[in-house]
Amino acid sequence: MDFSSYVENIKSKFKKEQLKTFDFIVCFDKLNLASLGSNDIEGYQVFTPEHIVKQMVEAIGEDVLDFNKTILEPTSGDGAFTTYILRKRLDTIKNDFEAESLKALSTIYSIEMDKELIIKQRNNIFTLIKLYVKENKIEVDESYFDMVKCIITTNFLWAMFNTDNKEGPLFGISVAYKMPNAEKGDLKLLDFPVWNITKENVTYHEEGVEV
Repeated sequence: MDFSSYVENIKSKFKKEQLKTFDFIVCFDKLNLASLGSNDIEGYQVFTPEHIVKQMVEAIGEDVLDFNKTILEPTSGDGAFTTYILRKRLDTIKNDFEAESLKALSTIYSIEMDKELIIKQRNNIFTLIKLYVKENKIEVDESYFDMVKCIITTNFLWAMFNTDNKEGPLFGISVAYKMPNAEKGDLKLLDFPVWNITKENVTYHEEGVEV
């Protein structure tokens, strides 16, 4: 399937910041995850080891494999959970890999307040898909990878997750705020998009739901 027209239409609606994010998504030689063995060398962050990620995801059960169910990782680091879940979803696809893999990706959402980590995570997600296609000798249109980048751009966000609302209409509600605005005290609520992906069409819209 040629996704070029959809990619062009989506990018035409992107803000300057989103276009920059799109352009910065690249493929590594392999997954570059701290959970695979190397933690933050400064010692300020602790990353969940791979075997713990596996146990936690397995504890959730079959729901993680349902592309119609959304998954949010609110403190997602470099992508230990998101890459693991996406890989498990990709392994279930039997037919129509292009459309089904995009569906699998489009219902995974990610928030990370460390800018370097969210950039790394976007690249890990892209690397996972690129290598999966190559290793399994799956034929995809070259524009498919640009479509993947569009979804990563909108779903994997630099933001701050807050659960400490003590007054106002958001009292007791967990919300996410856009970065770098949140660092400056400008608390702009974050909206995630909802994607509609079929073999014939690809669209998305802002849901307007506070996370």
